Amino acid sequence: MSDNRKKAPAEPKKWKKTVFTILKWTWIPFTGIVALLVGLAIGYVYIGKQDFQEIFNFNTWRHAFDLIFADT
Repeated sequence: MSDNRKKAPAEPKKWKKTVFTILKWTWIPFTGIVALLVGLAIGYVYIGKQDFQEIFNFNTWRHAFDLIFADT
């Protein structure tokens, strides 16, 4: 007798499903952070002609905040 029954497709491994789930939920925030850094680099370095390392300096952003909200 021959066995003509179709076999059920193998389920994906648990680690593949876990990795896919993690990537599914983190790609939008990751893309947003990358876009923010690229925008900061373009605006501050190329347009503003400043050093790239100053983007990560807290005093730079405190100074910008003080300039924007000086009268309030």
